[in-house]
Amino acid sequence: MVIMYEKILIGLDDSENSYRAVEHVIELQKKFNSEVIAFHSVLHHLSEVNPSYIGAGGGSVISLQIHEDYVNRGRKILKKVEELFKESGTDVNTRLIYDIPPEDYIEKIVEEENIDLVVVGCKGQHSKLRKTFLGTVPDKVVNSAECNVLVIR
Repeated sequence: MVIMYEKILIGLDDSENSYRAVEHVIELQKKFNSEVIAFHSVLHHLSEVNPSYIGAGGGSVISLQIHEDYVNRGRKILKKVEELFKESGTDVNTRLIYDIPPEDYIEKIVEEENIDLVVVGCKGQHSKLRKTFLGTVPDKVVNSAECNVLVIR
């Protein structure tokens, strides 16, 4: 049996494990000449910043600034990843996701775009409260993805 990964999806945050995952994906891409889609979701951050929790009188301005900060941070993460791929002589398609949790986006894209492999870092930058009640993104992806999943430590 010959294993080929034509399309690889990698979920990113700004964690060390996430950048280790990028290194693995670059090596896989070189070996299989794969198409790589790298994404970062800002929604998991934004769900923790609900304007109704911020005091009256300017809460919406504050939440808008926080939203912009998370979006800019996501853009920086993706730009850094683009540079890593470029330095290695490979290409990557990057996406900044605003409106869907990362685990749901992965499940959706795996099906819609025929992804062969999903790669995620083991311990990303999600809140401890979210992990306790909802589980981690890798936990959910491993249990729901309809393709192989590589979790990088």
